[in-house]
Amino acid sequence: MTHNANDIPFEQLENRKILVVDDVKSLRDVMRIILHKAGFKNIEQAENGQDAMAKITADPPDIIILDLMMPLMDGMEVCRLVREMEKTATIPILVQTAMHDNEERLKAFAAGASDLVTKPVNALELVIRTTLHLESLVLTENREKYRSRVADELATAKDVQQNLLPSGEHLNQIRKQTGIKITSMCEPSSELGGDFWGAHALNDGSIGFFVADFSGHGVVSALNTIRLHTLLFNVGEAWQQPDQLLSNINQSLCDMLPTGQYATMILGLISPQNQTLNYAGAASPPPIYGVWQNPESLNYLDTTGLPLGISKTATYPLQTVPFTKDHFLLSFSDALIETKLRNDTYLEGEALINLVKELTEGTANPQLLDQLIATFFEKGGHELRDDLTAICFDYL
Repeated sequence: MTHNANDIPFEQLENRKILVVDDVKSLRDVMRIILHKAGFKNIEQAENGQDAMAKITADPPDIIILDLMMPLMDGMEVCRLVREMEKTATIPILVQTAMHDNEERLKAFAAGASDLVTKPVNALELVIRTTLHLESLVLTENREKYRSRVADELATAKDVQQNLLPSGEHLNQIRKQTGIKITSMCEPSSELGGDFWGAHALNDGSIGFFVADFSGHGVVSALNTIRLHTLLFNVGEAWQQPDQLLSNINQSLCDMLPTGQYATMILGLISPQNQTLNYAGAASPPPIYGVWQNPESLNYLDTTGLPLGISKTATYPLQTVPFTKDHFLLSFSDALIETKLRNDTYLEGEALINLVKELTEGTANPQLLDQLIATFFEKGGHELRDDLTAICFDYL
């Protein structure tokens, strides 16, 4: 005999509370005996609708077997009241009736009945329908427990992922060591995402940094960010050669990531001593770079290259641009440029450059990042399908 994965052992059903409601005691006793012989152990009785509602509100049963024609309060009213209360709204209700009128049956279902059992009682039918509805109840409870557990685990994973990002204290320490200010924001989407970034002060006063985004969503992407964190943990002076470090990371990710998964990334080194920004790119969203006082200097850096984790033969050329006290670098995840705004527009290309020009107006703006993100949301960027990450590097 084959077993379905959803088969419920009877041991999980036998102690479920069954409430039998009928104004005729002999009929209640017959149903109690039938159910007891079938193995059900927790059977209660109510002699009318009022008695039933008192028992249901005091301690809700797992299933109700309900007669429709009763004095004081009929079965239709019991159905309606049960369905109106949040804590009892989903209780299965088996209506026992001799009705052969389809219209009356429809009224019973409209009032809240889950199923019908014939009257006079057919023992086999009563047991089978009771068992089926209790099995369905247990399966629903199991699914809800699973969803709740998954939600808790995802929340924990998101917390772990967020805790790996640089803290405010860490960024303040970098500023004290290097003179470079880093402002950042991360607006999580409803899902676990693959956004990840970091910055590290080196012994010579320079800063190694990266901004990465793994493909996909969910636990796998979150785990991949932790893998990246491990690869970049305590790499020391390897930050001095962004192209080689990025190549090394690619080699490792090619071994780690399953086929079809990859990451985009910019990895760089800002050197206050040399007044340069050295970086290598792997298909990440190009950051905006320029001089505060010269709006026409604003442009996107070239971050073209093969995403990480695809090919071990990929190369990532080193690129160098000036980075003085007059420069700033604004890096961001693709959620900023791929989220549809009002009027079906996107904040990308020249639109983003022009917005940054408006926010700087040819002068240094310490609030650039905050104002940019505020404008993004004002334009309708609330429906994030991915984490939104943005980082600004400057000397302000």
